Amino acid sequence: MDLDEEILSRIRAATAWDPKSKPEEFQLKVADNGSVLINLRTGRAQLIYDEDSQLHDLEDLNSRSTVKGEVPPK
Repeated sequence: MDLDEEILSRIRAATAWDPKSKPEEFQLKVADNGSVLINLRTGRAQLIYDEDSQLHDLEDLNSRSTVKGEVPPK
């Protein structure tokens, strides 16, 4: 799977489902073991794996960023 194509495909699907969505509302958080595509307007997050990913749990990302009001982990 080509990661760039997967990201674009998910953004196209989201904008088809919700016409109010715009590509600039999406943010990608990348870690060593996986990625998360976040719609900043809705707060919806999608895990994205590639052939090298060993992600088993969202907390494996060790992300300190916030998504729409979430409190970052300490």
